[in-house]
Amino acid sequence: MLLFLFSNPINLFSQQTIYKPANLDTWNPQLVGNPSDNPYTATRTDFTITLRDGVIIDCLKWIPNAPAPVGGWPTVIMVHGYGDHKETLSEFCRAQAEYGYYTMTFSVRGQGNSGGLSNLISRTEAEDFKEIVNFVRTDVAGGVGVDKILVMGGSQGGALPLMAASMGGLNVKAIINSVAPPNFASSWIENGCVKMTLLWTIEYTPDTARYNGTVNRMSDWIYNDNKAGWDSLSYWLPKDRDFTNILQNNTVPVLIEAAWQDKFFNADGWLQNIHLVNSPMSSYIGAVRGHGSQVSATEDIWHMDWFNNFFFQNLWGMQTNVFTMAKYQYASTIAPFDAGNWTFSHDSSATLIKTKSTNTRLYFNDNHKLKTTANNNCWLPDVELLKNDVNSNYTLQQAVNDEFTGSNFNNKFKVHKVNFETAPLAANTEMTGTPTIKMDYIAISKPFAQFNFQVYEVFPNGQAKFVTRLNYMDRNNNYNFLPNRKQATFSGQSHSHIFSAGSRIKIVATNLDRVVEDSAFFRNNPFVLPSMDKGVNIMLLTNNFYIDLPIISGTGDNGSASLFEEESGQLVNNNAPTKFELSQNYPNPFNPNTVISYSIAKTEKVELRVYDLLGREVQTLVNDVKNPGSYNVVFNAVNLSSGVYFYRLTAGSFTEIKKMTLVK
Repeated sequence: MLLFLFSNPINLFSQQTIYKPANLDTWNPQLVGNPSDNPYTATRTDFTITLRDGVIIDCLKWIPNAPAPVGGWPTVIMVHGYGDHKETLSEFCRAQAEYGYYTMTFSVRGQGNSGGLSNLISRTEAEDFKEIVNFVRTDVAGGVGVDKILVMGGSQGGALPLMAASMGGLNVKAIINSVAPPNFASSWIENGCVKMTLLWTIEYTPDTARYNGTVNRMSDWIYNDNKAGWDSLSYWLPKDRDFTNILQNNTVPVLIEAAWQDKFFNADGWLQNIHLVNSPMSSYIGAVRGHGSQVSATEDIWHMDWFNNFFFQNLWGMQTNVFTMAKYQYASTIAPFDAGNWTFSHDSSATLIKTKSTNTRLYFNDNHKLKTTANNNCWLPDVELLKNDVNSNYTLQQAVNDEFTGSNFNNKFKVHKVNFETAPLAANTEMTGTPTIKMDYIAISKPFAQFNFQVYEVFPNGQAKFVTRLNYMDRNNNYNFLPNRKQATFSGQSHSHIFSAGSRIKIVATNLDRVVEDSAFFRNNPFVLPSMDKGVNIMLLTNNFYIDLPIISGTGDNGSASLFEEESGQLVNNNAPTKFELSQNYPNPFNPNTVISYSIAKTEKVELRVYDLLGREVQTLVNDVKNPGSYNVVFNAVNLSSGVYFYRLTAGSFTEIKKMTLVK
């Protein structure tokens, strides 16, 4: 008999009394029976361990009520997620012990009833773990199997055992690492962004977690929302937490699992680094319970057998296929839906997952198109604006307290989105890996400029469903009336998804990254904290602005046009303007760049020219035939004097003039 159990959510509290999901970092282990399926009763014993620095760790163990076999019981040590405590896993330990195991768990330093101060999943806690394992190994009279100890955990509980083994001196038989890549700390702040889950994790009240001085300062650095705070966070958070550089030192057999939809840590941390694991290893990325990821009944069944084989081979000496099967197991999200969620399709690879795909490059084009060819620019590129309209007195602290919703938030922070879509896909298309964006832009904001991109599948009936995301914050914009044209390349959240034939791929650029599909976990909160700096980000639609999607069933750059149905018609623009219109430039007044937007209702020869107060033409911005759509163009007045200027749009018989002010 095999057990597959899940813990009940626990209540967590924040120093700022902000919303957090009840099961923020709860990890749900899968339990494995004795091969003979002969359950026992078990007895619980509570005890403490005093560490090297005098910190007392609160522990418990469950032992079967029967004489231990020769060599002791197979032994399982379970480690809880961050902000939990030993009681969270007590019932799992009991249930596991009833199948003939010595089981043990404890409250990590600074959490539950253990003493000390938390250093937030670091080498400090990894050293603690090595001492705890060594203490358990001395309990021979209690029935511990000294030479058959397996350690397992998720998030904090997955990071600490593998970190300890990579540091050396962890004498165990096997490790199960769940949802905890070796660069987990950097993953919380990748691409200059701060994930909402980091803020939640470092804002527990003392009844949940008690932090040392450095960790206690991290929320202040985030809320300060300035360059000095960011520099402190980006230096101290990865320090003694990321362990990519020592991962190759681990010699203990390890089972690794991760979730594509993890709200804490990017699965890319394993895609890029799993080759550093030199010990016997089996891995899976897909539907894993924890960190707000989606569950799958079919994948759960596969997991049960996978865990069983890992236990039986490493603790019972049985030969299974856990190390002979394809080393890299994964599952892709795919339609149809199950209760509103994607279903999953299981697959595997004998080679590194990151090598399976070929990048298919899609360029951001004018008229909200996403194409396999670069935008057909004149000498002046088309642009799209991503505005960040935030009240100057509205702080990040206030937005968090408002939970990014309600009248106060809506009045002071305007959510802005810009959509781009492909033509319909010619066949089912698998994207597996990490998408990357190269961006060409001018950011008129100070000191931070943020870009969030969301990837959707749009079905033929018009329904759009979220797939994955890419986030970037320019922390060194240094805008001071003379914004520079810049380029940036950044990776997103790894994912495996099978797009259906006839669907379109939609990319949404937005200043606030929240999606309906995340609301069960985040409610109204975003995936990453937004920039609170008022400004406008000008996206230049050039051959240096594109997204690379890791496509397996596509043909890559050389033949990527075959990925889509005929692109000559590209998009039926259901949102095409119904009238000609010239908008007020933004920003206004300006120095030296501003953006002029206009709409064309039918194909016409379009002219957009700028004049001074005497009616002399100073610059031609557009002189070309344009199809129906909405357009943006950048006017650079770096060589002009301060004053009032006029700009005139002519399209067929339509003419309109507006004025703007240059202030230097």
